[in-house]
Amino acid sequence: MLRRLIPHEFDFFECFEKAANEAVIAAKLLLKMTENYGDADPIAREIEAVEHRCDDVTHEAMDRLNKVFITPIDREDIHAIIIRMDDVVDLIHASSSRMAFLHIEKPTPHSINMAKQIVRGCEKMAEAVKGIRSTKNYEQVTKDCIAIHEVENSADDLLHQALAELFTNVKDPITVIKWKDIYESLESVTDRLEAVANALHGVIVKMS
Repeated sequence: MLRRLIPHEFDFFECFEKAANEAVIAAKLLLKMTENYGDADPIAREIEAVEHRCDDVTHEAMDRLNKVFITPIDREDIHAIIIRMDDVVDLIHASSSRMAFLHIEKPTPHSINMAKQIVRGCEKMAEAVKGIRSTKNYEQVTKDCIAIHEVENSADDLLHQALAELFTNVKDPITVIKWKDIYESLESVTDRLEAVANALHGVIVKMS
């Protein structure tokens, strides 16, 4: 009788993997938008659908976290990882919405390069969360986390270059405001990727 009352063990790692996979899909769609801006509106709607799917994964994980008695890693780590991955997809969605609805003439090389860094960061995040299941993978997970930090550093550099060029070469204040908003939104995605990497590395430190 008691066994029926106790919630069954839940695979939180599977939720991590699902959320990370959705982030990769969203990132690739964002890159597609920067490279095929004529299709910006339908691509933005595709990213919105991905964002909703990731929300569903997050809600399921949080619901189960409040019900299960035993978790594979600390509860606060599960919470941090899933919420920060959801933030990654939310910020990709926000970036795509800005690009679609601000009616920019066309994406800049800086925005394309930032989108490429976001794809790389999301792919490394997906690899890292897949490896976090077992301590035997922790060395590779650490390498993936370092790669995510490198992505964030590269995005910082791209942001500084983009803003310097924007303020120097663009005279129309509305265009400056639009692109400053877009660039900063894109860079914020990599900040959140770095937050995921920090949470994953914190698990490794505890479990090693």
